[in-house]
Parts: sequence; C-alpha cells; structure tokens
Amino acid sequence: MPGHLTHDTSYFDIFKQLPEHMKAQYAAAWPQYRIFAQGHDLLLFYMFLHLTKYQQLQSKGALIEDNIQAFAVNYIALLQQTEKTDEAKMFLYGYLIHHFLDAKLHPLIIYETGDLRSDKNAQALHLLAENMMDAYVLSKNGVDPRSFVMQSIVPSKNDLTAETRAIIRESFQATYGLERFDEIFADYNRMSRTFFKTLRYDPHGIKKALFKPLDVLLFGLFKPSILPFRFDGTECLPYLNLQQQAWTHPIDAAIISTKSFDELYEEGVDEISRMIALLDEAIADRAEEAQLRAIVPDISSIHGLASGLEYRFAHTKR
Repeated sequence: MPGHLTHDTSYFDIFKQLPEHMKAQYAAAWPQYRIFAQGHDLLLFYMFLHLTKYQQLQSKGALIEDNIQAFAVNYIALLQQTEKTDEAKMFLYGYLIHHFLDAKLHPLIIYETGDLRSDKNAQALHLLAENMMDAYVLSKNGVDPRSFVMQSIVPSKNDLTAETRAIIRESFQATYGLERFDEIFADYNRMSRTFFKTLRYDPHGIKKALFKPLDVLLFGLFKPSILPFRFDGTECLPYLNLQQQAWTHPIDAAIISTKSFDELYEEGVDEISRMIALLDEAIADRAEEAQLRAIVPDISSIHGLASGLEYRFAHTKR
C-alpha cells in the first residue's frame, strides 16, 4: 500500500473536493480523525502485534482486499442505529478512502516492483518504493522529507467514544468474524508515533548509518536504507512512470495503461471524493442496501479488480 504520508495527504485532498455542506459539517472532525485514513494498514499492524490471536488472517488475507462492500453495508446498518456521530462516520470514510486509493495505485506499484505475494525481494522493494513515494509527495508539496517530523501526522490522542467503538467492534465481527477489533486504535496510535520518532525522523542521517548493517542483513540488495525516513523524493522516480510508458496490469494482461503515479493519484482522489459524497447523502436518506452497494464497489485493494479474484502476478516489470 502507499505509505503513511501518502494516505494522509490523500485524506485532505479528498476533503477539499467534498461538497461545501460536507466540508462545513466535518471541518473539525476531519483533521482530528486523520488516523482513520490509514485503513487496513491498521489490520496489518494489529496482526503483527497479536500474531497468535489473529494468525488466521495471514493465510486468508481477506481483511486486506476482500469484502469491502459487505463491511460498508454492515457498518452503515449499525451507524443507522445510533446518533450517527461525526466520529463514527469519519472512521468509515477514512477506511474506504484508504482501500480505494490502494486499489487505484497498487497495480502500477506491483507492476514496477514485482509480485509481493511470492517474491521476497519484491516485498522488500515494494515497501522501499512506497516509503520513497512518501518522500516524493512531501517534495511535491515543498517540504524537505529529510527533515520532516513524520510522527506529527499521527494524532497523539484518539479516545473513541463508546458508541463508535461499538460500531467498529460489531461491524468487523459481522464481516470478518473478529472480536474486540476496536482495541487496535489505542495500540496503533501509541506504537506508530514511537515508530516514526525512533526510526523515521533522521534529519542528519545518523540512524541511517546505524541501521545500515541491519538493512544489509534483512534486505541485502536494496539501497538506500529501507528503515529510516531519509529519502529526498527523487529515488522513487523510476517507479512512478512519469514518462507515461505503457504498462500491463499485473494480473490481467488485457489491461494496458500509460498512466503515471500522479495521474492515478489524482484520478483516485476525484473518484473517492464523489463516492464519499454520495455515501454521505445515502446515509442521511437511510438508503437501502442495494443503493449502498451501488455506491461502494466491491474491488480488491491489492489489484483494483473484482474482489476475490485469484492472484496471478505474471505481468510485472521485474
């Protein structure tokens, strides 16, 4: 998935394109709950912290790319039983924003870096490219990524209301069979700030030098360092298709595109902002399930095609 900063930026770019009445309604809540834009990355983080308890998720992978439509329907059904707090809606919108931005950008990233499901080198390169993309996004916005305080984009405190926690807990239980999933947020915020402060903030390159032996041990061929956040925004240019060369969808050779990372990002922001606006209106009108399913497409965050397709990443550049 694109990096933490890229998702955070998209969250606010999408907000700018929402209808004026939505921007007025959610102006205070949107920045406060930007953590929700990290979507299913939270699931991966939680799996890492609770490996034994959620080991079944590793083999199924369903939480990452499948059932997004069913999740939205279940979540909204629970939301309709409450006072429809802004906080609870922010979680839903943030989660969907993350999923569908991944669906838009992942095919190009996978094409450029290789099959992340079976190639260990591709997995490392995929992560490296996405970290560099965060630096690229910062550079485009006039910020030097080498001195950016990454932990600043993670809220220092995020105490969810009991009502919102119940909606999260029950919707994940209904969709994925997970219990007490709302517990993830306290863990994620605390650990993410510590992670970024410890490993990613490295204005003088000291941590990069210290971690170099570990990088060699873990990732071998890939340079610059994969752990500290010290890219200047140019290292990822080979993965962005800025020259608009033709590339093939990693699991469907019939889909050929010349779109760059920037074009896909802007296209994703446009499409997702329209979806969120329609969804907000549907929730207010207490829309039927069929209407909700028509708004939220059931596509995978891994490849952007129909959810549940068998993966055959045969068409990659590497």
